[in-house]
Amino acid sequence: MKEKLTNNLAIKLIALFCAFFVWLAVVNVANPIKVSTREVPVTITNDQVLEQADLAYDVVGKKTATISFKIRTKDDYKVKASDFNAYADLSEMYDVTGAIPIRVEVVNNEELLESTPVVKSPEVIKITTEALQTKAFTLKAYPQGKAAEGYEAGEVTMVPSQVTVKGPTSLIGQISSVGIRFNIDGAAADVGGTATPEYFDANGNVLSDLGDSVKTVGGDVSYTMQILKVKEVPLDFDVSGEVADGYRYTGPKTDIKSVSVAGLKTDLASVSTLTIQGPSLNVQGATKNVECEIDLDDYLPSGLTIVGLDSTTINVTLQVEKLIEKTFTVKPEDVTLNGKNSSYSYTVEDTKMEVKVQGLEEDLSSLSAAKMNIRVDVSGMGLGEHTAAAQFQLGDAYKMLSAPAVTVRVSEHGSSSAQTTESIESDRGDTGSQSSSNRESGASSAKENVDAESGNAA
Repeated sequence: MKEKLTNNLAIKLIALFCAFFVWLAVVNVANPIKVSTREVPVTITNDQVLEQADLAYDVVGKKTATISFKIRTKDDYKVKASDFNAYADLSEMYDVTGAIPIRVEVVNNEELLESTPVVKSPEVIKITTEALQTKAFTLKAYPQGKAAEGYEAGEVTMVPSQVTVKGPTSLIGQISSVGIRFNIDGAAADVGGTATPEYFDANGNVLSDLGDSVKTVGGDVSYTMQILKVKEVPLDFDVSGEVADGYRYTGPKTDIKSVSVAGLKTDLASVSTLTIQGPSLNVQGATKNVECEIDLDDYLPSGLTIVGLDSTTINVTLQVEKLIEKTFTVKPEDVTLNGKNSSYSYTVEDTKMEVKVQGLEEDLSSLSAAKMNIRVDVSGMGLGEHTAAAQFQLGDAYKMLSAPAVTVRVSEHGSSSAQTTESIESDRGDTGSQSSSNRESGASSAKENVDAESGNAA
């Protein structure tokens, strides 16, 4: 019999189930009283007690309390932690230790309880106090996103423009600025609305862990931000003065050739360039580069702002270069004869002519006699040798310093220069001295033309 009871597993399981159902029946019929607990958050009341003393507080350690009470077994599941209110009254604080007794009251389902709830642990809550600070901050705007292509964020108006923040001194010290964040992504018109002030550290990061002990006096902030049209405007430098003799001003040099200007469409319509002028932009008597520091804001029309630059101050170099002289050799083939008579042949007798030109070294390196467009007017020249002034086209970059007269021999077609000369001398006879006098007069006239041409080039 003993072996049957100890070895028969089925009998054991049946006995276990029977015991459970017996217990369940007893419980349902008897519904005994049991002790139950709930973990309830502790609320601090009478904050004004410390606030009136310009003190802030912080809870040390656990911020909940375990509440114990008696209840019928079948009703236990109906009672929630929210049915109790656990609180600590600051007016009951023990100044030496900072301990405040925790009280509890029932706010719901009180009829289900078989006893008054009590605080089991901890029985007190501890706080530390700190001096309370009130500080005013000028509101800052932190727009999020980027305006539409061709537009830029402008000025923002906030009401109020300043707020007061109150809280523990240690937490207020972490706040570098107070501002509002709002979205302007893709905006092509003014943006407005309301936003709640937030706290930022020195790096512009949001301080989200200050808790409820730091408060902003007042409600939300109303804001309006202008969205301005952007226009690219070239810089125009108005330079005054004349450099020293033998030098030339070659223009301004700066890293910035144009700037992006933002403003209302009406204001931008009349702006095509940003003209920079003033006493500092002067090269009077200069023999070297002149360095200037310019603040572009000083020359910006009212209602417009410069965008896209870290600083509106730029450095400008007024470039001044020394002029040099260079001698060029002119060959007969470099000279063009204008006004020829088809009955005559014309020959430039000078095999080597030298002209002296003044200009910048870089410009002179690209100049040659072939590029000077040298011309001589031979219209009206008869048979024989003539001296005439040459005309040069050099452009404003160059100045002709000296140029010789050009000797041109006019002969008949098919005859050599010697035969033509003998024929002319024979025909002229005693008039030779007169021809010689004419040639001298022509040479003098040629020299005058060259001097005049040099003056025009200068």
